Formats: sequence, C-alpha cells, structure tokens
Amino acid sequence: MPKLVIESGTDAGAIFALDKPVMSIGRSVSNNIQVVDRRMSRNHVELLVEGNRLVLRDLGSKNGTLLNGAVARELSELKHHDRIQIGDTVMRIDLDPDADSSGGEGGATSGVREGLRSRYKLVEEKQWGATRGERRAGYNPEESDSLTNTSFLDLKQPNRRLEILYQVTDAIRSIFSLDELLDRIMTIIQTVVRPDRTYLLLVDAETGELQPRVVKVMMGENPTEVKISSTIVNRCVRDGISLLVSNAALDERFNASESIVSNAIRTAMVAPLIFKSASIGVIYVDTQSRMASFSEEELELLTSIANQAAVAITNARLQSQLVEQHKLAREMEIARDIQMNLLPKTYPDLPGYQLSAMSLPAKHVGGDYYDFLRMPDGRLGLAVADVSGKGVPAAILTAATRSYLQGGTQVREPSLVHLVQRINRNVHRDVSNDMYVTMAFILLDESTGAIEYVNAGHAQPIVLLPSGEMEFLDAGGLFLGIDEEADYEAGISSIPPGGVLLLYTDGVTDILSPDGQSFTLERFQELIKDKRHLSAEEIRNAVYQACLRHRASADQFDDFTLIVLKRLDFNDSEMD
Repeated sequence: MPKLVIESGTDAGAIFALDKPVMSIGRSVSNNIQVVDRRMSRNHVELLVEGNRLVLRDLGSKNGTLLNGAVARELSELKHHDRIQIGDTVMRIDLDPDADSSGGEGGATSGVREGLRSRYKLVEEKQWGATRGERRAGYNPEESDSLTNTSFLDLKQPNRRLEILYQVTDAIRSIFSLDELLDRIMTIIQTVVRPDRTYLLLVDAETGELQPRVVKVMMGENPTEVKISSTIVNRCVRDGISLLVSNAALDERFNASESIVSNAIRTAMVAPLIFKSASIGVIYVDTQSRMASFSEEELELLTSIANQAAVAITNARLQSQLVEQHKLAREMEIARDIQMNLLPKTYPDLPGYQLSAMSLPAKHVGGDYYDFLRMPDGRLGLAVADVSGKGVPAAILTAATRSYLQGGTQVREPSLVHLVQRINRNVHRDVSNDMYVTMAFILLDESTGAIEYVNAGHAQPIVLLPSGEMEFLDAGGLFLGIDEEADYEAGISSIPPGGVLLLYTDGVTDILSPDGQSFTLERFQELIKDKRHLSAEEIRNAVYQACLRHRASADQFDDFTLIVLKRLDFNDSEMD
C-alpha cells in the first residue's frame, strides 16, 4: 500500500497510509490528511489513488505546489520517492515495490491521464455526493424535508449554509414548548451534521451546572452509559467559543481527557448557546468513525444553529414563564374568591357591644380567615386564623378549617380544649408537611364579658382595659396540623365595660415600609392605647390608616386582618 511520509515541517515524522481513492491534504480538519502549515490552503491538493498508481492534483491553491522542486501540473503522476513541497512542509511518496505500477518517465501517459480523470470523476461523485449519514453507521433521519438532502459538498457553499439557516429559523421560530423545541433542534443537527452522538446541555438555573436535556446516540447505544468529553465542553463554556477537535485522542489540548479515550472519540464539535453574553448551555456532537471527520464548514454551521437555538430557547423559557404567570394570576383570583366568600357577610347582634372587622388579601393571596359562630351553649365564638402558604392550596385549607370550626357549632363538645383538639386532628390529616394553621378561638359570655380562649400559635389577642393596660391571651399550644396528638390548654379572661378585645394577624404588625421597616407590635400597641376611647369601627379605621401611611408605596405582601370588639359602659350606651 502506498504511503505518504512527512519529512519536514510541524508534522515531520508522520506517516499516512494512502488507502482511499481520493486522499485530500490541507490545513482544514475536513481533509484526510491535515497538515498545519501557514502557507498551506485549507484544501490544498488531492492524491488520486488507484492501486499503486498515484496522481497529484492541485486544488487551485493560493501558494501553489512543488513536485520535485518544479511547479506541479494540473495532474501529475507520482513515482516512488517523489517529493511534494507545500510551504515549509516536504512530503515523500513511498510506493509499494511489490505492486504493479505503470507509467512512463516525465509524467502520466495520455491514456493513464484520461483514465485517472475518469476515475477521479467517479470517485468524486461517490464520495461527496453521498450524505454523511450514509457514511456513518447508526444514523436514522427523523425528518424528510430538504435538510435531509444536504451533503458535505453543499456545506462548503456559503449560499447553501445560509439557506439551511433560513430553514432552521423557519423550523424553530414558532415552537414555544421547550421540550419540543429542544428535540427539533437536535433533529436538525442530526440531519445536517450527522454525528454519531449529539448532546444538548442547558445550565441549571439553581445550581449553575450543565445538565443534559436531550441526548441522541447511534441506534443500539444506551445514552445513559455514554460519557461526553467534559474537558471539551468546559473549555467551550469557559471561553464562550466553538471548538473543533480532529483526532481527539492525539489533540494536545484534550489528550488528558479520559472520556475521549474511553469513548474512542475520533472527532468532536461543541458550540456554546449564548444569549446576551451569558452562556445558557452547549451543543456537543462527536463521532467514532475513522472514515468521517467534521469540517470547519460544519463547525460554522453548528455555531450558527447554536446562536439561533439560544434565542429560541430563551424565548421558549420566557413564554413558559408567561404562561405560568397567567396560570398563577388565575390561581390567585380563584384563591381570593374562595377566601372572600368564607368571611362573614354580617355581624352578629350583640347588645352592649360594638363589633368591627376587616380582612384585605394581599396581592399574593395567603390564608387569613375570621368568623363569628354561635355555640350550642349560647356563647359567641370569635375566631381568627392564618393558614401557611399561598394560592389555591392555602385557600382550600382555609375552607377546611372553617368547616371544622363550624362543625363545632353543631356538636356540644365537653370543653373548648376538646373542640380545638378535634380541629387539630382534622387539619393534621389534611395538610402536607410544609403547611399548618395558626388560630385564636375565643368564647364570649355576652352577659358578663367573661371569655374563654385557646391560642394555637397565633399572634396574641389583646384585651385593652379602660386604663390603657393590656392583657395578652397566650394560653393554648402548637400550630394546628403540626402534631396530631398535641395538647392544648384554655385561658380565662374578661372584657370589662369600656374594654376592647383585638384579634389580628401578623399582616398588621409586620407590614413593611418602602425601606423594609416593619410596623411592629409595639407601634400597634401604642396606637390602640391612644385610640381606646373611640368606637370599635374608629379604632379599626385608625389602625388601617396608620398601616397605610407606614406602607406608603410599598406592596402589601401579606393579608391584613383585624377584629375589634368593644364592650360599652353606661356612658357609651347613653351615647349610642
């Protein structure tokens, strides 16, 4: 078998078997023999091989080709130990001495020359007319559009590459499902580049690490068992550049990569997915075939596809976020409707008392709830609750808690503690691990002002005495739903004539100013102490207005719920 020996230049000492009908030589990795020489064209010459007969053909190179020191003709037949010089590189032809070789001194005879011309034409049509998919085992095109007919020779034509990019744009511009888009991008790459393996990796928003999203490999190969070259991929991401690796195991940039060796990677390409200077992922392709290698034209095309893909992927993600935002907004509307429908529409008739309440859901709906319930023993129940979480799940749990409370009005429990324990067991059964309910439940004897209460982890209700002193109702136990067997205790207090009972959620005390400062419990206490002589409705309005002034232009981030119950004294009754 004839051989080509490189005698001088950067690749001196390399020996190549001339085992194909056409052996191309040049600086580009698309050649059968790649030689690094600054004066060598990307595709410089071809050797036409027929047995032990060789013909040199210059491909219109810029700097020309020398054969034995003279300018090579259009077609020059080669003899044993002929020397080809291109730039600083000298290559020697070694023919097999035992093989038959015909031809005369001074070049090919006209018959041989004509035969080689004919042979070259047939070889060219066979080698370049075939798609790369026919030359790479395992390729199974999923599409039958005009991209499928792309050959390597097509990709050398700028107009054809531009045409392909137009088709790529048309194929992906209207796909807003991310999974569908990624699969389509991969199909296009397989169709026009035809690798053995293709990976599309995206940067995980939380970890910042590259994660495979779509993997396509040769038929019969398990994608989960294939390792890609992290060395190549990491350099692509780090430098934000596309890379072409020919004869990867010998490439000094990557020859330490175990994945290259273990997977017998022959040639590989990787292109970054970059949007607004930020890397959102990479596209990686490789092949193990010694009969096929990627070209610079293919790298250019892969890079262009990656640029378009990065924009399409970003748009698909934004579209998905928009859909989720609309879905969330609708969910919030539903939750708000549920929540508002759970609140009492009227106040109970309470001679000798004034009652005023309000509950304003935040933009992001939570689960504040209050209610007035007439108990079997005639006492009035006042409840305020705050469900953890937001949206529809919180609204559903709020509705469930309301039903458990209202169930207590139908059955006479042995005690208030027993009622709260039953509610806790029901909530525990219904909640997930990250949800719970805080609640304060108070029973009022209207005739005496006596109150019995249980506080299940809620903001402490306040009994404001006419003197301005305050009592905090803190007896109770854990949040509802945390522990099925939780114990609770009841507390006892009373509302004297002129006294005020206030129940609220932390949306009152924790409301934030534009600079992030809370309204605070202390400010709330000072305010209600100062306004204790006002009516229940005036106290409620004073608190709300003060909170509005504090919040100013800041968003309301939590529900605002407040109940004010004032027991009238003789003078208040006369004024009514």
